[in-house]
Amino acid sequence: MPKYAKTEQTNTTVKYCYEEILKFNPNFEKKQLAVIIGSTKQNIGQRINRDSKLSKKESDLLKVWLEDNGLPTKMLNVAVINDSTVQVPVRSEVELSCGTGTFANADFVSDTIGLDINFIRSFGGNPKTISVVFARGNSMADRIESGDALIVDESKTYIVNGKVYAFVYDSELYCKQLNKTKDSIMAISFNKEYEPFEIDKTKQFAVVGQVISAMKKI
Repeated sequence: MPKYAKTEQTNTTVKYCYEEILKFNPNFEKKQLAVIIGSTKQNIGQRINRDSKLSKKESDLLKVWLEDNGLPTKMLNVAVINDSTVQVPVRSEVELSCGTGTFANADFVSDTIGLDINFIRSFGGNPKTISVVFARGNSMADRIESGDALIVDESKTYIVNGKVYAFVYDSELYCKQLNKTKDSIMAISFNKEYEPFEIDKTKQFAVVGQVISAMKKI
């Protein structure tokens, strides 16, 4: 039996987690991450530069810290690439409202699904930053129906007019087409029975990612 057991590695890199935390806290420092995961100030910079992976223990420590600070833990559940297939996180208990909104809880990952890398790239998606969630409601019919599995690229948070996005608005999750002008952001449904609405700048708003494809049951 070896003197030292091999450390169990995750598929999440130190650099990725650091960059994700910076989105929520621009003043977050590398040395803070070192303390959280039990590393050293000297070592953390090298690990970020090398894009090294978190150990299972480090991932568990970081998850506790994220939860304690009210930050999403989904950064710890990234797509895993094996040869030509991506094992994509499936958030089966998360629904994107194609209606009037559903409570936001985008961290739960219940399963994975294998998708072909070239299939994802054919829709302009990044295999490393996609997840699968499900639609609820009929405001995006007939292009997106209730129950459709939606592929969301969480790296695409910049609004391009006419594209469909998953977003959090006033603590609820939505799936709508977004159009941005200099002064406003409009959320638009494909179903004409639903009126467009303007995003109120005084309320919480954050783009989760762009919906690049919808998979349907036939």
